[in-house]
Amino acid sequence: MFSNKRLNALESVKSLDPNFYCAGVVGEFISLYLLNEVFAKKLQNYYRIDNKKPELDKIQIQVLTASLKHFSLIFDESDLKLIFKGGGGIVGKKSARQLRNGYLHSLSATDKQEIINKSHTYNNLMRAFLVLCKQNITRVFKSDS
Repeated sequence: MFSNKRLNALESVKSLDPNFYCAGVVGEFISLYLLNEVFAKKLQNYYRIDNKKPELDKIQIQVLTASLKHFSLIFDESDLKLIFKGGGGIVGKKSARQLRNGYLHSLSATDKQEIINKSHTYNNLMRAFLVLCKQNITRVFKSDS
């Protein structure tokens, strides 16, 4: 399922970390989200390639869920939505993606405050997604060898 090239690309995502952690919880949130987004897009596109479909340059929850299933990776779909749900969102109920978009594209003070308020929960979810995927990708790859 994972060729050496794919495995190396997925494992290299951590080296792409922009290290915004010095900017406090908001910087940590942004760094983690960007790593999650890159990883999710790669995983989603590998799934689409395996199924002979064109690559996507955006995350779609249904495709990401199918990608995880395809590669025998388990992550709660409701947690995926908390991280990757798109659209505008409602203040107080935004996903990590919606908060990242609102803050980075318009420096929204409301979104910044929501990031601060939810950083513990969202940062832990995003760390769990990265750790779970890395551990399981290594397992899947080794079992294919």
